[in-house]
Amino acid sequence: MNAADSEGLARKLLAAGYQEESLDRADIAILNTCVVRQASEDRVYSKLHELKAWKTPERTIAVTGCIVAKEGDDLRRRFPQLDSVVPIGEYDDFLAGLAARYDYSEGEAMPPAGRTGVSHYVRVIQGCDHNCTFCIVPRVRGRERHVAMADVLEECRAAVEAGAREVVLLGQNVDDYHDPGGCGGLAALVRAVERTPGLKRLRFMTSHPQDLEPELLETMADSEVVCRELQLPVQSGDDSILKRMARGYQTRHYRAIVERARALMPDLGLVTDVIVGFPGESEAAFLNTRGLLEEIEFDVVHLAMYSPRPGTFAATKMEDDVPHAEKLRRLNDLLALQREIAARKTSRWVGRDVEVLVEGNDELGRPYGRIRQGKRAIVLRGSSVSPGDVINLRVVQATAGQVLGLPAA
Repeated sequence: MNAADSEGLARKLLAAGYQEESLDRADIAILNTCVVRQASEDRVYSKLHELKAWKTPERTIAVTGCIVAKEGDDLRRRFPQLDSVVPIGEYDDFLAGLAARYDYSEGEAMPPAGRTGVSHYVRVIQGCDHNCTFCIVPRVRGRERHVAMADVLEECRAAVEAGAREVVLLGQNVDDYHDPGGCGGLAALVRAVERTPGLKRLRFMTSHPQDLEPELLETMADSEVVCRELQLPVQSGDDSILKRMARGYQTRHYRAIVERARALMPDLGLVTDVIVGFPGESEAAFLNTRGLLEEIEFDVVHLAMYSPRPGTFAATKMEDDVPHAEKLRRLNDLLALQREIAARKTSRWVGRDVEVLVEGNDELGRPYGRIRQGKRAIVLRGSSVSPGDVINLRVVQATAGQVLGLPAA
């Protein structure tokens, strides 16, 4: 979601004639922020301190993103070097202020598909109507606002015509999508988007176990365009902790979704989120989470230590009673476990042919992209491969995080 916001603002700036530059040559520095975790928020403050030495009367520092909703004008008082505090999506006044301050000549508009022209983010929901006790998103992003299906389809069509090969539908809880005009939910939207002429791949994120409908899994399984990747945060493998988190499901429900999804799509790439050290998480509860990871064998697990977010129910009403050292121990234990699981799962691709959508070149100049299951892929030979190409790759090597291969004959 943050990347989509950044791309949207970047398109407006480039279309107005501005150019991207290195920081030392730039006139304007814009920080797009996240406050889901304390570490993310701390990085914002650290960067603002760093920019104090860069700031001159001729240079502009702006902040947008979730921290604006959380801190508001307090940011200006804490950081006098800050010129503009811009609410998410409310960019017109900011752009008008820049135009009045800087003299620039009209430049070339940025393609709607983004900088690479390969993948395009399309926001279908803004905000969230769930009230998970640990989550600050409803406070900083607001309640759910759904984009009309016709508007989503038009953005997808324009993006593909401009060169995008892949579209990613975004929502804090994308499963809860419904067309304000009554044309259906996420499954209906996916079926409509996949018919976009020229579209090669379609993804969506992030799903919620309470709201995911069997129809969506069937739509994925029946499609040649929708990728075989499901991002389904579980957050904990212990039912008592899930209840304290107000997640609205139990582990048996989560297991049933995974079982159904893998029955329909045996090669499914499964991604999840897990929080360790949530208030009240005993050693037994932690071991239940560990056991769930061992049982399900996720392809990717995004792990985080619990950090209280101001204004959330957990921060206000629950004692943060798991010591930091214990949170860190649990985190490192699950990181080591998941590295083993991911390495074992990724190794199963060795010797197989996979389809790769090329996104760019890595630091060694090798083409890279992703397979349909979401795994990063490196092309070991094939200098003629370009971003946007869809190629078949014979996997010859694998690590926990990626596969490497040669173009298949």
